Amino acid sequence: MKLPQKSAGDFAPAPAGTHIAVCVKVIDLGTQTVEWQGQSKKQHKVMIAWELPFEPMDDGRPFIISQRYTFSVSEKATFRKHLEGWRGRKFEDADFGPDGFDVRNVLGKPCSLIVSHRAVGDKIYANIEGIGPVPRGTQAPKPVNALVYFSLDAFDPAVFASLSAGLQATIMKAPEYLTAVSGDHHETNGDDAGGDIPF
Repeated sequence: MKLPQKSAGDFAPAPAGTHIAVCVKVIDLGTQTVEWQGQSKKQHKVMIAWELPFEPMDDGRPFIISQRYTFSVSEKATFRKHLEGWRGRKFEDADFGPDGFDVRNVLGKPCSLIVSHRAVGDKIYANIEGIGPVPRGTQAPKPVNALVYFSLDAFDPAVFASLSAGLQATIMKAPEYLTAVSGDHHETNGDDAGGDIPF
């Protein structure tokens, strides 16, 4: 799944504050219908999830926090801003399009997350306010949870079956899902020049 051309439940929320995190899920949600200020529009969405290895829940497993992004590389898009903060460098034009940056590269990579809490009625939700690189000299442990990558460009029935029922239902609403299950879609992975950039 390449960057495009330029153009809650009852679970306890992840703690507020700045945390070392590791990306454990990259999930392509396809094109979804969203409501904004009374208007309906279609947007390609992607979900990214991180494990907080130093923040255990009551059962000892690390908290997981996720965010759904519009899959856009507009300079004003939150997705682009968060990726640039994470990698510590802005994207260039060459990073976009079919031969550009593969979003799968973030899977398994550490970062620092700024998490805030927001009250909605009687519930508290955790929100990601910002992402940055891991401070020098800090090494995140290996993730406890299995790494999960799902792309509608290269549909894998086994990975789809492993997703939660809620995510499956969301993905099945996307027109790309029908194309994907027909077997007509295909993706090739490109190489990413690393250097000091984490991905």
